[in-house]
Amino acid sequence: MSISPVSSITKASTYKEGEPLNILTFPTHERYETSLAKTGHNFYAYRAEGIKDWNVNYGEIPQNYNLLDASLGARQIPLHLDFDIVLSQNKFGQYQIARQIANTLHLPLVSLEHTLPVPNWPDDMLFSLREMRGNINLFISEYSLGRWGWEDRNDTFVIHHGVDTKLFKSNEQIEERENHILSVVNDWINRDWCCGFEIWQRVIKNFPSHVVGDTPGLSEPAESIEELSNFYANSRIFLNTSTISPVPTSLLEAMACECAVVSTATCMIPEIIENGVNGFISNDENELREYLALLLNDEDLAIEMGKRGRETILEKFSEDAFVNNWKQFLDTASQVCFRG
Repeated sequence: MSISPVSSITKASTYKEGEPLNILTFPTHERYETSLAKTGHNFYAYRAEGIKDWNVNYGEIPQNYNLLDASLGARQIPLHLDFDIVLSQNKFGQYQIARQIANTLHLPLVSLEHTLPVPNWPDDMLFSLREMRGNINLFISEYSLGRWGWEDRNDTFVIHHGVDTKLFKSNEQIEERENHILSVVNDWINRDWCCGFEIWQRVIKNFPSHVVGDTPGLSEPAESIEELSNFYANSRIFLNTSTISPVPTSLLEAMACECAVVSTATCMIPEIIENGVNGFISNDENELREYLALLLNDEDLAIEMGKRGRETILEKFSEDAFVNNWKQFLDTASQVCFRG
């Protein structure tokens, strides 16, 4: 599989802003990529063993997002299409394949990183991972960028999450929300190290709670995105116990649905939630329990805090801003010529 680098130069010189691009990527985060597909570009997802596949329980596949045939191996890439960009979405399995494909097809590489480096990694490992760069490098928060140590890179930028606030919103038809504490996490028990399952067990003890997510023996996922939105909109309180997540999507969705949120104060979360204003945050489990008890017993406070939470999402995590930012960076990347 080899294509002349002349094609890269030709494509970059003839591309007109606004034309749909053909982007080769990998299934990663269903809700994130659903928003990404709203750029109007065409996405083709490379699938292989060891790479997470799309789970329709977490999001329907957009019409302009195509899952390739994993059984074909490297031959799954449709060479009759004129690809413009390769998009890697993490350095732990995708980047290596994406770099090889980008080099072979003479295409620009965009490297997006959703995750944080593993705590206590030696400096030499972190340095080597910082060298796994694309032509454009993107992170989901300033916190993430800082943890990776890329502040001085002039090819590195941040795109904050965008929340579909037309889908994730308060349900005005409900007279009163369920006075329980909702949490939404997948594979929670196995991911205790980053999602705080044991923290949740201690904090939630003797409180009314409801869990949604694909965690065998504990909870089931929502049957659709609409049902998930209803779970948020029907619940007075949302509890997040993540310990290593730049910014949990479920937390933002809950705020958009006007849940009163209580959360651990980790990673980027203190930049989003002002304690006592648009939510409660703490790393003290006793304080988290006090906040939950307060909201369970004060409906008016929960309602007011929920409204302020939605205002935060509308102001800082607009899906329109997310889509426009992605359009800008993908347009820039498409004009990068292959240099060999």
